[in-house]
Amino acid sequence: MALAVTNEHLQEDWQLSKECVRERIQILLKTSQWSDCTFKVGGSTDFEIFKAHKLILASCSPVFEAMCFGPLAEKQCINVSDVEPDVFRNLLEYIYTDSINLSSVEDASGVLYASKKYMLPHLSQLCHEYLLSNLRPSNALAIFEFGKGIQEAELMKACMDVMCKYTEEVLQAPCYHILPTTLASLLDQRALNMSEFELFEAVLHWAEAECEQLGLEPTGANCRAVLTEAGILSKIRFLVLSQQQFAEGPESSGILTSEEIFALKYVISDIENNGNDSYGRNESLSNIVYCNNPDTSVSHISKSDDTTAGDNPSKNEPEPNTKVSRHMSLPNGMSCSLYPRSRIFIKQFYCARQFLKTAVTVSGRLRLLTKVQTDRSVMVHGIRIFTRLIPQREFTYAPALPRDYQENMEVCVLDYQGALLCQTVYTDIVEYNTLATVTLSEPVRFISGREYSILLVLPCNGGCTHEYPLSFMSQTEKTHGIEFRFCDHADVNGTGAFVRRLDKGFVDGVVFSM
Repeated sequence: MALAVTNEHLQEDWQLSKECVRERIQILLKTSQWSDCTFKVGGSTDFEIFKAHKLILASCSPVFEAMCFGPLAEKQCINVSDVEPDVFRNLLEYIYTDSINLSSVEDASGVLYASKKYMLPHLSQLCHEYLLSNLRPSNALAIFEFGKGIQEAELMKACMDVMCKYTEEVLQAPCYHILPTTLASLLDQRALNMSEFELFEAVLHWAEAECEQLGLEPTGANCRAVLTEAGILSKIRFLVLSQQQFAEGPESSGILTSEEIFALKYVISDIENNGNDSYGRNESLSNIVYCNNPDTSVSHISKSDDTTAGDNPSKNEPEPNTKVSRHMSLPNGMSCSLYPRSRIFIKQFYCARQFLKTAVTVSGRLRLLTKVQTDRSVMVHGIRIFTRLIPQREFTYAPALPRDYQENMEVCVLDYQGALLCQTVYTDIVEYNTLATVTLSEPVRFISGREYSILLVLPCNGGCTHEYPLSFMSQTEKTHGIEFRFCDHADVNGTGAFVRRLDKGFVDGVVFSM
């Protein structure tokens, strides 16, 4: 339990030192001077007491107006059990000062919930914009499920777009278990960045994790049960798999019955045969109808519902460009879709900085910072950097000059407030005296007009120093209609203070998508 700040040490005539109303109102919030309402915020044991002013609250929110001055106005301490104390503190800060400092997705989510509860639309918009600007594959699931809980359709759509583009990264995130309803919504999409076989493997892995969360053994029968309960099994497009993929995946997974395996293999085989010119003249996948059969049995194949094979085979051949009433039954609850989902391929581009001239060669541990700003929002996937120079000792002792080495470097991406967005430990075999591309651990969205920082720490392992070339590089480049602005800095004294240095260019370019 914690209490808000009191006015015990409030200076006499404090109003005289405040130049504007905002400063005076902020003092009232901090000191609780003349407060006339009290809030108990949080759980039954972990809560804080906040004191506020009815008039200020009611002037900002119709909900607070009803709570403070309505016919059912609270007379005593108001309990707020569904909001965290830190969130409520941010809420009051905005009400009293018209400003808020959101430092994380979790903060923005909590404040967005509270702002909708107390009907503060402008604050809701600020939180909404913060969540969109910090949306990445690693948090898309959490933001989507939060948005679904508070019925934020626009936020959900933005998250689903990211989940479709980065399906593999989203489904394989180690620290977050996707809800069944969210996975079902993802499988409803027509375009994903995964093949159906890869998607099945990811779904099966999810089912095993879901069984463990429910305290069940991850057997085939239990995995099938959770998939069926969530409505996911019927969304898997088994018919787009090849016979080999079906044998390696669904058939060996244990989630299908022997009757279902037989029926699906029969249909998949028929589809593959149908693709051969020698099989079924005038037939195509678009002309064949597969349907569910409640009896889960495989029916016979007929070329026509109203004719049978006779002495004149030509009468049984379908007319060109007409539907063939050729039915093959599938087990009940299985997808009848014959066509794979559209595969989303992310086209990446490169913005290269112009090399002006080599400036200096540095050795030892050095922290470099390159600030980047764009005039259009982009997803940044990686950067290109200079590699080491061949060590001088190799010229003296080595019979042949080495061509490559093991690079180990830490790369961090920071937002305009200095908050960490992405941390990547780059480890790879690279050539000396050339350029290397560092792929970030996850793509980072750069919002138009905002400044982001790329922080690199040049290694110094075991007392050995390594030489890197630093250069004068162009400060502005334009590619594919997008302008990039670069500004190089360095912590030259090792104090943590970065100063602008035109001669400390180390980031040669940026890999991005639109």
